Amino acid sequence: MSNAMSNRPLLKKSVGLLMVSAMLSPGFASAQTPPPGGKPYTSVPATPIKRCANLGNMFEQPKGAAWGGRMPVEKDLYEIAAIGFDTVRFPIRWSAYADTKPPYTIDPDMFKRADEVVDWATKYKLNIIVDMHHYDELFEDPEGHKERFIALWQQVAEHYKDRPDSVLFEIINEPHKKLTNDVVEPMLTTILADIRKSNPTRKVIMGGDFWSGISSLETFDPPKDPNVIATFHFYEPFNFTHQGASWVDPSPPAPAQFGSDADYAWLDKMADATIKFQQRTGVPLFLGEFGAIDSAPLKERVRYTYAVRKQAEALNIGWCVWAYTNTFHVRRDDGWIPSMVAALGLPPEAQKNSRTAAE
Repeated sequence: MSNAMSNRPLLKKSVGLLMVSAMLSPGFASAQTPPPGGKPYTSVPATPIKRCANLGNMFEQPKGAAWGGRMPVEKDLYEIAAIGFDTVRFPIRWSAYADTKPPYTIDPDMFKRADEVVDWATKYKLNIIVDMHHYDELFEDPEGHKERFIALWQQVAEHYKDRPDSVLFEIINEPHKKLTNDVVEPMLTTILADIRKSNPTRKVIMGGDFWSGISSLETFDPPKDPNVIATFHFYEPFNFTHQGASWVDPSPPAPAQFGSDADYAWLDKMADATIKFQQRTGVPLFLGEFGAIDSAPLKERVRYTYAVRKQAEALNIGWCVWAYTNTFHVRRDDGWIPSMVAALGLPPEAQKNSRTAAE
């Protein structure tokens, strides 16, 4: 065991069970358990992102399709800020709203709709990550879509160049299939150079291959830039987080529990991978997505959410839960889910001022 590994917290099954018991008690929101054992790993610079919510299944579905989500309204951004988040991640399928021939013009109406959300986030003092999501054609044919990919980002960068620093860019969500690290890294370098022409100091987020999972961190090398933040996603163990998911074939069986030694070992793997990446590159990291599907029992979702969130914070990594009101709910139409809010460690004083749902 390396020195770095000996300094990280070890999340054990017995401790996890005690955590969940505390979380389900009335006093949990005001007195949370510190991470067990070890010392935090804090040698990498922090990012502006601490506590983030994904605006999932809102703007990233195919054009004309419905994934069961709803469009955000101003009140959503107010509620997100009021409960204690400091950031929202804004996934957008820009590729569905742009011409397929040069100059690949993005539909002005799409910019208008996106601007509304960016304006609301800015109004309520939230960071907002403008993310290019689900460019599926790029993953199948990177060379054939390279020119269009670059052109889309030239337009987005120019459009938002006068926005405050609280607006961040994320170049591409979850590269996979043919968009491997050795293919995507040159594209990221080219697009970052274009972004820097109009946005010289804006924070830019980028992740590696295989859906930006922790394995991508072994070989991912972001461009050298003081305002680049690397990202990864964490949905392990997958059979727990995606139990009963209709879009997974075969769908993992539900209901499933979280809390075995093997389950907590995934958090050790996350810590190992992120520490090695930070020591190798010195680039700050951001956990851009994590969460467990609604078909999981709520108490198990709570246990999982708490464990992953605490591990990320102990590693000095900001996090972004998937998602706000869709599929992996943190909030429902009648209000926030109290035990999920508590699992995310949102400030107790903010919780008192926000409407919560019955569990």
